Amino acid sequence: RYSNQTFNQAAALLFENGKQGITHLFKRGTHEEFGYTSLCTALAFYFILSCWTAGSAVASGLVIPMLYTGALYGRIIGLILVSIFGVRTNEYGAWIDPGLFAAIGAASFFSGVSRLTISLTVIMVS
Repeated sequence: RYSNQTFNQAAALLFENGKQGITHLFKRGTHEEFGYTSLCTALAFYFILSCWTAGSAVASGLVIPMLYTGALYGRIIGLILVSIFGVRTNEYGAWIDPGLFAAIGAASFFSGVSRLTISLTVIMVS
């Protein structure tokens, strides 16, 4: 964060550790915090490096990069839905939130890559 309380979107996603980045992506009610450019750049970066790391013979953790990649594409889908339907605050439209879609995307990507059941993945993401 700069002294005038602004921040660079791509730097917040790429240069912080995974836990802080996932916390930023899961935050609800922040549909204007990240734009498409920074999310797509971070998604490409993390996806390529995660594939490279998984294929190498190095013992490294892939749990956080899997959650991060899923949260990135879930947040992109959430932003697309917000741009189509707008921000809703009533009880029927409150589910259209990029933070909620980031959590769903993280769970879906994690369960798809690691072949875990959906219930166990939801418990781990929660």
